Amino acid sequence: MAAEGGSVEVALKSNGEWTIEPTVEWLTVSPMSGTGDATLTFTAQANMTGENRSTKITASTKDNAAVITVTQEAVLYYVNVSPLGIYCDEEGGEFTVEVSSNIEWEVITPEWVSSSMMSGSNDATLTLTVSPIEGDVAASREAEVFIGSLNSASARVIVVQEVTPVMTIDLTPKNLDFVCSGETKSVTVVTDDSWTAAVEVDWVVLSQTEGEGQTEINVTIGENPEYAQRQTTVLFTTAGGMMAILGIRQDATPDPHFLEVMPLSLQFGKDGGEQDFTIGCDTDWIVDVSDEWLTVSSPAGSGNATVTLTAAPNMLLEPRTAYVMVKSGDLAAEVVVSQEAGEAPLFVDFEPDTLYAPSSGGLKHLELTSNTTWQLVASEWITILNSSGQGDASFDIIVDINGNGERIGFVNAMHNGQLLGTVTVVQEGYVSVLEASPTEIEARPEGGEYVIQVTANQSWVVTTNADWLHCTPDSGYNNGEFTITVDAMSTIQPRTSRVKVTGSPGAEVIITVDQHQ
Repeated sequence: MAAEGGSVEVALKSNGEWTIEPTVEWLTVSPMSGTGDATLTFTAQANMTGENRSTKITASTKDNAAVITVTQEAVLYYVNVSPLGIYCDEEGGEFTVEVSSNIEWEVITPEWVSSSMMSGSNDATLTLTVSPIEGDVAASREAEVFIGSLNSASARVIVVQEVTPVMTIDLTPKNLDFVCSGETKSVTVVTDDSWTAAVEVDWVVLSQTEGEGQTEINVTIGENPEYAQRQTTVLFTTAGGMMAILGIRQDATPDPHFLEVMPLSLQFGKDGGEQDFTIGCDTDWIVDVSDEWLTVSSPAGSGNATVTLTAAPNMLLEPRTAYVMVKSGDLAAEVVVSQEAGEAPLFVDFEPDTLYAPSSGGLKHLELTSNTTWQLVASEWITILNSSGQGDASFDIIVDINGNGERIGFVNAMHNGQLLGTVTVVQEGYVSVLEASPTEIEARPEGGEYVIQVTANQSWVVTTNADWLHCTPDSGYNNGEFTITVDAMSTIQPRTSRVKVTGSPGAEVIITVDQHQ
């Protein structure tokens, strides 16, 4: 589609009812449904995004589908200004600048130059106001006014302000526009002083670069080798320090590069085979294929060519689609290749077909081989990270922690309610670990603190019935420690008590504390 938008008619061939889907905001299709052959009208809005864009439109019947790819180039952004340079004396003043553009733009000025508009869009006329140079001793100054977008096209107006000119200098005309093929034009230097001319680029040739008084000189520019507009300035300076700027702009050379691919869609039967498409191009090109079941006879070439695509037989029970991308420089075209469903029997195989997991659970990996779509379902203590797909796949499962005895679960592969394959998951039972050290304490009469180390794979609680024993903390999880604080004896009578560390049902450790004089 053209960058500026428009409509294109597309012939649709069908022997049944069909519908069109999907559509995007910038493209409409009419009609969106029908029966039998029809002519579709594709209408695109102008592409003002700054980038080429594309979308796929699918025409579907209940048994088949065809896809057409719609591409649209972006509108070329530009900003042109006239004049390209402004000269004024120390008094400053107001100067009109004509802006020609097809984008939204902003104006960035130095602090001594203001603009009547700081932003705008498309064509506009703005006024630049140059402030007077103040002070007894002041120097000439020069700056750029930026007009455009930081992300796309832009132009600059050079502003030169002189102090107390001795002799003026002017140019007629102040701007020269050249065609892309190059040409020679003249400019008249109007001054009573001697002058020099300087240009920073090598593609502008002046018939003379210095002179005295009014002089007509020739400006010669050769063919523009770029596919983009180019511009520059020539600075004329008098012996007294006065300056004038000649703006030069040359049109872009039209880009001759082209790439045409036909047709943009191909349909293969379930048995595969060969079909051709043609490439029209003025230079080198390459071909990329998205899927392994489709191969190309010429992955690269130059100029016009006929390329053969070979499709392997479809062993899946569903239609499949691949994409062939032809690229040449910045240009690209896509061929959509579809193939009808195969007739192979359905199957799903797992590798391995039995998994063993520790009681702590964890991540396990499986390989799946299939010729159809599938959905995976599993026992409630098994989580599947990729539960649906088509054809071969790799996926992981997460096995929960087992706090009881050995258990067996399953991962089942289903297709439309039919069981096609099973993985058996065997998880070992939970083994309780609860130990404490030391388990006997001989406490001093004056009391004290005693650290107990706990080795466990479970949560645990510390209890005691003695009011002269204090445990901190009184609970924990897995490996850890707690402190038994023994009070000082208030009598000479020996005493003994116990501290109990209790875990899962049936798991406990007894710590005996004796205290005597």
